[in-house]
Amino acid sequence: MKYISLKHLFITTSILIGLSSCDGYLDQMPSNALPADEAINNIEDVESALNGIYSGLLTEEYYGADLISRAEVGGEDVQTSTASKRTENFYRFMYRQNNAPTGLWKIPYRVINRINVVLQSIESGKVESSPELNNAKGEALAVRALCNFNLNVIYGYPYQKDQGASLGAPIVETILTANDMPARNTVAEGYAAIENDLTTALGLVSDKVNDGHFNKWAVLGLQARVYLYKGNYDAALSCAETIIKESPYELIRNTDYVASWGEEYTSESIFDLHISDLSSGNRELFGYLVDPKGYAAIAATDAFIELLNEYPEDVRLGLLKEDAAGVKCIINKYPGRDGASTVNNIRVIRLSDIYLIAAEAALRKSTPDQNKANIYLNTIIKRAIPSAEDVVATLPLVDRERRKELVLEGHRLNDILRVGGSVTREGGRHFLNNTDLVTPNWNDYRCIMPIPQAEIDANLNLKGQQNPEY
Repeated sequence: MKYISLKHLFITTSILIGLSSCDGYLDQMPSNALPADEAINNIEDVESALNGIYSGLLTEEYYGADLISRAEVGGEDVQTSTASKRTENFYRFMYRQNNAPTGLWKIPYRVINRINVVLQSIESGKVESSPELNNAKGEALAVRALCNFNLNVIYGYPYQKDQGASLGAPIVETILTANDMPARNTVAEGYAAIENDLTTALGLVSDKVNDGHFNKWAVLGLQARVYLYKGNYDAALSCAETIIKESPYELIRNTDYVASWGEEYTSESIFDLHISDLSSGNRELFGYLVDPKGYAAIAATDAFIELLNEYPEDVRLGLLKEDAAGVKCIINKYPGRDGASTVNNIRVIRLSDIYLIAAEAALRKSTPDQNKANIYLNTIIKRAIPSAEDVVATLPLVDRERRKELVLEGHRLNDILRVGGSVTREGGRHFLNNTDLVTPNWNDYRCIMPIPQAEIDANLNLKGQQNPEY
């Protein structure tokens, strides 16, 4: 795909109604696209455009693979299986401004452009006001918040390192013209925009289960995650507890846990991105990356296998399967549906994560609540190991449980960095050398991605704003 800079991405103000794939979108004007002021005239048009917004997240350059790959192989629990595999540069932190994948930058902004077109059409008053229109607006704002959150996590230093003083991503809330060249905002400004979008969305979206879409509970879940990263633990706990106590979602039962990963949606699916057999033909999607019969690019580390074997009755051991060499190191969270390894929903916000956010936030908040932390942590432990005795929650125990429960869901590197943690990746089957980033931590410049050089070249206001040391 031809590279399109952020400046040129926003020149086009058209949107493809009913879009099912983002391949080639905005590289050139689609022949069947209409200008924004003509394309969206009623609620049906808005909802079709909203489907295009969600589908835009699923490319392999974003949620379909790279977003998850970077966060997972950059930690200590999974690794690129062997040299020259698809995820090796993420694993070794080898990307620089001239070779960095552009999708982690351009795809979120491509989606944001679609969102801003829809929001402009809604705000124009052309579409008749209705509860359905309010819900669609809330969903669009929530997806924009999700994209902005990812951009700031990937390209800005963790909020808690300097309270958001470092540069994050440009905030773009309107359709830009050819002359607009947005500069980077600070991480703090980015978080403020994210929180504002989520607060507005919360007053608009429905509380009904709507698989594959943001609803009230998904917005609260994203709020809880944002507050956790920011260090606003009282607010994170409040959001998480509201979901746990009031939402219609339930933890998967122990006996159903392993099989649930092959299901389209589960009782824990607060927000999944839906991948169907019609949208999964691309072999670069994450399921094919981890499939032993596919790219076989990702495997559990020896350290993680040892951690999971701490309790032989842990139901999550049932997710381990053998690779082509007979080593039980494949984590089978992406088994595919109907025999297709690429057909797996992306679990963006899952109820288990909400329980663990609640446990961590209860321990870290201004006045710690040990009892709540105990309850929420033990609930997840005992679902995995029904015979386990109650533990007294500590931050290391919560972190260990996050590793066990959320592995391969796109959290680990971010969990390490957001609180200034550090891990050393060596031994076992690691093939890192002394020029690689063996110990990721927020003091190493490689822990955040470089702005792609093509963006710097195309946007005068980004010159001098490259991340430090790149």
